Amino acid sequence: MTVINITVEHQSIPLKKPFITALRRVDAVESLRITLHTDTGLCGIGEAPPTVAITGDSLHAIRNVLMQYIAPKILHVNFSTMDDMLHALHQSSPHNGSAKAAVDMAIYRLYAQQASQSLVSFLGGTHQPLTTYVTISLNTPEVMADDAIEAYRCGYTCLKIKVGSSDGNDIARILHVNAAVPHARLLIDANQAWSYAQSIRVIDALKDVDIVAIEQPVRADDRHALKALTDYSPIDIIADEAVFSLEDAATIVRTQSADIINIKLMKCGGISRALEIIALCRKYRVPCMMGSMLEGIYSIEAALSVAMAHRDVIQLVDLDSPMLYETMPRHSVISCKERKLSITALDSSI
Repeated sequence: MTVINITVEHQSIPLKKPFITALRRVDAVESLRITLHTDTGLCGIGEAPPTVAITGDSLHAIRNVLMQYIAPKILHVNFSTMDDMLHALHQSSPHNGSAKAAVDMAIYRLYAQQASQSLVSFLGGTHQPLTTYVTISLNTPEVMADDAIEAYRCGYTCLKIKVGSSDGNDIARILHVNAAVPHARLLIDANQAWSYAQSIRVIDALKDVDIVAIEQPVRADDRHALKALTDYSPIDIIADEAVFSLEDAATIVRTQSADIINIKLMKCGGISRALEIIALCRKYRVPCMMGSMLEGIYSIEAALSVAMAHRDVIQLVDLDSPMLYETMPRHSVISCKERKLSITALDSSI
C-alpha cells in the first residue's frame, strides 16, 4: 500500500461549558484531522489536539512535524506491511507523540479497511459499550458540587474531580462533591499540582471517603514522591503525566511507583505504542486507564477501540470528550446512548 497524499484540516468543537484543570482552561476542542490517501483508493483518518500544557504540542508544531518529518518518510513509499509503515512513522522524529498518534491511528484504519473490518474488530475487540468517567471541572467547592449533581442526574455515575488549585480548598472540593453525590464513583485528578506533603494531607483527609483513585498528585518528574505516595496511600495512585513512553511505563512497573497507569494515545504516539504498554502491563498484572486529552471523534474512537479490545488490562476509561461537546458533530462515529460510549460506524469505512 502506498500513501500518495496527506491532507490536513483544522477542526473545532465547542464545549457545553469551559473545561478547567490545574493546568489549563479550554472552551472548544481543537484538533488537526489528517487523512492519508492511498493508491488503492482507501483513506485513513487520524486526529491530534494541541495540548501544550501537557505534551508541548501546538497546532503549528503538529502540522510542522507532520509535513516536514513524517510525510517524507511515508509518502510515495510502497510498504509491504503495516508494521513497515508504522516503523517508518515512528523513526521519522524523536518525541512529537501527538503528530505520530494521528498518523498511527490513520494507518491502523487503512489496514482495517483493507481487511474489511471496523477498527475495533481489527484490534480484536467487540462492540460492547463502555462506561467512561466524566469530568467535573475545577471551580469553587459549591459550584463543583452543583456540577456533580447535574452530571449524576443525567446518568453519569463515574465522575472525575479536577483539583489542584492554589487556594487550599481541594479537600473541601472533594468532600462537597462526595456529600452531593454519595453514590457516585469518584476519581480525583490533581494534574501534578500537589507537593508530597499536600498529597499526604489530602489522603489522610479522605480516609473515610470512598475514592476510586488519585491521578498524578505530584510532578511527573518526581518519581520518588510518586512511589512514596503509592506505598503510603490506601487509595490507588494513577501515573498519568509520568508515563509517556513504554520506557516510562516500564520504570513505573519495575519500581512499583503507581498502582495504575493512564495510557493516552497523544502521549505515547498512537495505537501501536499503546499496545506495547498494554502488553507490558498485562505481563506484570498492572491495571490501566484508557484516557485522552480533549479530543475529536476520530481520535476518541481510536482510543475507545483499544479499550474495547483489551478489557482485561483497561479497567478504567476516561474518554469523556463526546459527553462535553455542545453538539455532537454530524456523521459522528461515537454514540453516547444510555450514558455509555459505543461506536456507531461498524463497517470498514471509518
